[in-house]
This record gives sequence, C-alpha cells and structure tokens, in this order.
Amino acid sequence: MKTFCGLLACVLVIGLFAAGASEGARKEFTTLYPNGEVTELTSLNYLKENLTSNIMLAYCTEDGLVEFDRFGLLVPSLATSWEVSDDQVTYTFHLRKGVKWYTWDGKEVAEVVAQDFVDSMKWVLTKENSSFNSKTVYSSIKNALEFYDGQISDFGQVGVRAIDDYTLQYVLIAPVPYFIKQLSFPCFYPVNGKFLEEKGVQFGITKENVLYCGAYFLTEYEPQQQRVLTANPNYWNKSVVSVEKLNYIYNAEATALGPELFLRGEIDDFPLPGTILDEWMNDPAKKAMMYPRNPTNMSYFLALNFNPNYEEAYAPEDWKVAVDNLNFRKSLFHAFDREGAAMTLDPFNPKGRLLNTLTRRGLIQAGGVDYTQLPPLKPYSDAESFDPAKAKEYKAKAMEELKDKIAFPLQLVMPYRAGATDEINRMQIIEQQMETLLGTDYIDIVLVTHPSTGYNQEVRGKGKYAIMEAGWGPDFADPLGSMDPVLSTALADRYSSVFLASDLKDADGGNRFEKQIAEAAAEVKNLKKRYEMFAQAEKILLDNALLIPFYVSGGGYRASYVHPFSGLTGQMGRFGLTKPKGIVLLDEPVGMEKFPEAQAQYEKERQEAIGKNTLQQ
Repeated sequence: MKTFCGLLACVLVIGLFAAGASEGARKEFTTLYPNGEVTELTSLNYLKENLTSNIMLAYCTEDGLVEFDRFGLLVPSLATSWEVSDDQVTYTFHLRKGVKWYTWDGKEVAEVVAQDFVDSMKWVLTKENSSFNSKTVYSSIKNALEFYDGQISDFGQVGVRAIDDYTLQYVLIAPVPYFIKQLSFPCFYPVNGKFLEEKGVQFGITKENVLYCGAYFLTEYEPQQQRVLTANPNYWNKSVVSVEKLNYIYNAEATALGPELFLRGEIDDFPLPGTILDEWMNDPAKKAMMYPRNPTNMSYFLALNFNPNYEEAYAPEDWKVAVDNLNFRKSLFHAFDREGAAMTLDPFNPKGRLLNTLTRRGLIQAGGVDYTQLPPLKPYSDAESFDPAKAKEYKAKAMEELKDKIAFPLQLVMPYRAGATDEINRMQIIEQQMETLLGTDYIDIVLVTHPSTGYNQEVRGKGKYAIMEAGWGPDFADPLGSMDPVLSTALADRYSSVFLASDLKDADGGNRFEKQIAEAAAEVKNLKKRYEMFAQAEKILLDNALLIPFYVSGGGYRASYVHPFSGLTGQMGRFGLTKPKGIVLLDEPVGMEKFPEAQAQYEKERQEAIGKNTLQQ
C-alpha cells in the first residue's frame, strides 16, 4: 500500500501564496462579463454543471479532496493524506478536521465529513438528476454505472463509502492513473446531505440554496446583473486568499466597454478584443498595462477526413483515395505555413501559438519533463513542419502514385463558419498559401461556408469536409484524454476517422496505432513508462501525417492589475482567470516589457516546486 502524506506540500503551497500576497495591497477585484472567459451561470449546482463559468465559481466557493497550486502541482485540500492499495483500486482518504459548511452570509451550519462526499456521489449518479458529470464518475468507480442505469438500487454497493467521519474510501473498477487528479473536479466535491434533501430540486437555484466550504461565499447573485464573492473569514487555508472581494458585473456591451472602463480604473482586468490590439501595442502607456493571456486546454489541428460525405460535384471518392496515400498526406503536412495562418490568431506572436503535436504542451509532466519533449515527440516539438522543398518532393511522389487512380487537380473541401471573421481570413490564407506552393495542377481548395449554429454537429459530425480546422480539449490530464478524436471508439466518429488509414494496418489486419494506445493505457503503475508509450503512439500519427498540428487555443492579451502568475491552476494548467482563488492584485500592471521577466521567475520557482512536491508522480 502506498501512502501519501500531504503536510509538506501543503506547507509549501501556503508559504508560496503568503509570499505572493504581500506583493499587492489591493483587496477588491472587479471585471465585466461576458468577456470571452466569464459567461453567465446556468445554475449554482456544482454537482450538475460543467460549463467553465460554473466550474470557476465552484473552485472559489467549495473545496475538494485535492487541488492544484499555482504551479499546476497536486496538493492536499480537504484531504490531509491518503493511501492507495497495492492493486491501485482502493483509495483511502483522511479528511481535514474542523472544516465547516456555511450559509451565504457566513452562518455556520455543520462540519464537513466523509458522508458528504458519499452524498454528492449518490446525487451525481442518480440519473433523474441529469448531472452532466455522471459519466466522469461512473467511468471509474465500482458499480457506479450499475447504480446509474438502475441495475442495482442499493448505493451501499457503489465504490464510495464513509468509514467514519474523517475517513473516506473509493473503490475503482480498475486502476485509473489519473483518478486522483479527477478528484479536483467540482462533481467530486462534497455536499451536505441534510441540506441537499431539504432543498430538493431547489438546490443550487439561488445563493441561499447552496452551502459553502471554500475560500469565498457568493454574497450577491442576480443573473445578467452581477455576482459578488466575499472571502470566507474562517477558511481553513485563508492565507492563500489575498483578494477579499471578487465582483463580476454584467454588461451586454462588455467587449466594447471593457478597455475604456479599465483605463478609467473602474475595473481591474479585461481580455482585450483583437480589434484594438494595434492601438494598445503602439501606445507605450497602454502597452505597459497589458500582457499575454494564457492558453486554454484546447489544441487545434487540420483534420484529414478518411470518411468524406459531401456533394459528388467535389469528387469525394477521389479524395478518399488520395488521403489514403502517405506521400499525398505528407505533401500537405509540409506545405502548410502554420505561422502565416496563425497571424489571424495573434499578429504579434504567431509562433507562440503554434503546436507541433496533438497533445498540448504543458498538459502532462513525466519526471519534470513535458510530455511533448519525451524522446518520441521531441523531434516534432523542436522542429518546424513547414518545409516547401519536402512538400514538393512528396507532391511529385504522390502524383506518380495516384496518376491512374484520381483526377488532378484534386478538390479539397474546406469548411468554415459564417460570421467568424478570423476563421474566414485564416481559411482564405490557407487556401492561397497551399495552392501557391503545391500548385493548382495538384490541389484546388474549395471553401464552403456553413451556419455557425450547430456547425460541428452538421459539418464535422456528418463528414462534410475533406480537410478542416478541428479542436479538442481533454477531460483529464493524461495522454489518453487527448486521443478521443483519433480512436475508433469514444468520440472518434465525430472527427476524421483516421483509424481507416491503410498505413495503420499491421500484418494481421489490426490497427497498430490503437494497439499501441491499448498497451499504453494498460500501463497503470509506471507513469513515466505510460507517458512514453503514449508518446510513441502519437509519433505514429505524426510520422504518417494523419493530421497536421496547428495551434493552442486561447491566448491573446489582457489589460490587468492581476499578477499574471498568481491564482491557482486546474489539472490542465494555467488558463486565464478560471481559478481566481489566490490571485494577487498589484498596484501597477506588469505590462508587456516586464512580462518575460515575471514568466522566467515563475518558471524558475515552478521547477523548484516540482522538486519539492512529494505528491507528483
């Protein structure tokens, strides 16, 4: 049995935040929404909802067993320590004593105990409650799916139980290497069972119909008006909190008004719209008040569709033959000037947005090394795929191999969303650039517009493309979470069906890529080996040019008084201000000039923290 003691990590995280908090004396944060990061809440029920703004709220108002610090490292929260059985299916957690439930106005209700975690699991797994998070739970926990589907009615048979008030145990279906990380999701947070029963369907409807055990109380909440979070004065880890009030003010014209209100000092932070970036970058005073935004967990790539379903006028059967040819795919892979296309995303730092692998960098560490820098992927991560000479070389080979099989120029149906200006510009750049390089005797990129509403379901889901920009964000911080778009199971049928590629067939007719994925997924004890095996599988995709990595979403710039490297992170890394717990407000913004220095200092501190964090695996 493996034992994890959380004391060292907890002391470290508290000390780091206490040091950071002294940097700024400002105690109240204000922003407008909707602003591209913060949207309206669908409800306050953190067990049910899974939208970003709802999760952001839950991170502030509730605590789970574990969380991730400002370096993205796993640290204890309501659990002080835990043991994992030798077969890695039983997790036993020891809870922090003295943590209380409070009403929105600070009245103490009860102590947080192990049964509260059991009650939350039962609510999520009761199908009638329509939680959007049920699958996350029943995919891992023993008998959870059987209870959800009604095959068993006794929740006592489900693999979660309170041994006593301060001891909680989960039993899994099979080893899940990322299970401990999943426990940072709000759907695994506790709920006071008595309160939940009293409120019934009203739970989470208003601020009065929720109890709070986290860093903040939701003291004001009016949809499409405002929401205000006020620091919990009795929070067990209150030294983490330097900002005492978080104000989110609704304004339908937030995007237009935000920059001006920031300049007038009425708000403290705002994502800058792309339409004014030139103005801000060319004004020294404004440039000193902005810095780059963090990326999201979404990685984007050009998907090559192996199962096309569009009009015969565009010769889908010819495309089907061509895309199954390795040299043809490699000609496209090396012909794509990604930096030129990324100018539509960030004209000031397009290279910073580029991604050379399917899995986003910064998602997973293996022994302090980023997953994308593991030996199988490092040659791709450190190189540039755009290579005109190689593109033309592969074009010549492909034309020779395909000359009696298809008609040239081959039509490439590339869709885009109506009204999405940056996307339209990007598709036009790709069309012009690739046709110019490869020649219109070889390819004819056909841009086809579709309504924005239901775009992915109608276009990607129905296969109405030859090549398209597609994105994916994993649900958990493990390489397996990045693989759904390219597997024959899970959600792969909504993407490009790469598993149909002849180059993936092995001698016995199986899929060598998916076999490698299965072997990697089966390695649950040695995480470094697991990640290296996944990296080897991902290398198969890249070696065979089955997709073309493009960019990390998010980014852009923000005007802000928030220290850019304060605030907690999620298991996927540092994304915007989706975890405002722990942010530090400065008297003066960091600005573009000082940002690289702040980033370097953060990375230095992060590497030091990685070496000291006893919970990292």
